[in-house]
Amino acid sequence: MTDFRIEIANFLQENCDEKLAEFHKKLVSTKYKIYGIRTDSLRKFAKILAKENCPLEEIKPNSHEEILVRGLVLSNMKLSDVEIIEEFEKIIDYIDNWATCDMIVSSLKRLNTKNSYVFFTKLLSSTDSFKKRVGIIGLMDYFLLSDKKEEIIDNLTKINDDNYYVKMAIAWLLCTLICKDYEFGKTALEKFSDKFIRNKTISKCRDSFRLSKEQKEELKKFRI
Repeated sequence: MTDFRIEIANFLQENCDEKLAEFHKKLVSTKYKIYGIRTDSLRKFAKILAKENCPLEEIKPNSHEEILVRGLVLSNMKLSDVEIIEEFEKIIDYIDNWATCDMIVSSLKRLNTKNSYVFFTKLLSSTDSFKKRVGIIGLMDYFLLSDKKEEIIDNLTKINDDNYYVKMAIAWLLCTLICKDYEFGKTALEKFSDKFIRNKTISKCRDSFRLSKEQKEELKKFRI
């Protein structure tokens, strides 16, 4: 019988990189220990654990990498959307940085259902900034071009949170929307009066290869 805790402990020790850990600490602000393990290695290990039917509760959220692995294992499990949400909720309180949020949310490919939409939308009203970011990134990844896009924008305009990572998530969503649906995206952008969100969105759009020179020039007029 596999002792998954020993297997996980061995993986962390064998793949840790002090130099990479120091680099990650400059990019990721978290209260959890960072081992400095490459993303590809985390993904491969998560697939192995999922194939071995490792129980999620065996993956303790004691470090940045363990939280990521638990989310990635969950993404490899054959569960319904409701079951995925239930398991995700068990680790959502441990998400305290943009990297953990974005990697885990983007890996949960089957969360494009009605239940998932309700789940992500409810997070927008959370008092926790990173739960808000989870909601924003989830809506961006799975519902941005759906028939819910107008409702999503209306809900985002109601968010009152000065957290940098919340505002950056909104700007990222708006930039993605503009790049994929330019005319609707422009209309959506005008609904945001926050200077940082508006100008950061435009800046990200102007850096994108998905928009024409003419579109980038036109977006200048939306600056605050």
